[in-house]
Amino acid sequence: MKKYLLLGVMICLGVWILLSVGCAKKADSPSAAIEQSQSLQTVEEKTNYLIKQADAFYASKEFQKAIETAQYVLSNLNSNSQPAKDLIERAKTQLKAAAQKAVGDTSQKLFGK
Repeated sequence: MKKYLLLGVMICLGVWILLSVGCAKKADSPSAAIEQSQSLQTVEEKTNYLIKQADAFYASKEFQKAIETAQYVLSNLNSNSQPAKDLIERAKTQLKAAAQKAVGDTSQKLFGK
């Protein structure tokens, strides 16, 4: 009996984790993510959803989309959102590194150095 109760609790916990962590599909664009967030009830829910979307863009190396989504959070939902601020910093760092690499690669091709 205890085994079945424990199994039931574990299944419920697993389903809850899947739903709360987000089975949400990554949006195609920041504007699509923002539009989807409008269906949520509270500012906190909207903020959390958009931060998750920005994280998904970042993970996909879509750094500009991550920045745009996080900036929307700061401009329209929560100007003090530390996760949004941190995400913007990380994405800008990645964009800067990519730009420096591109300049270095181009310089090496042009000048053979």
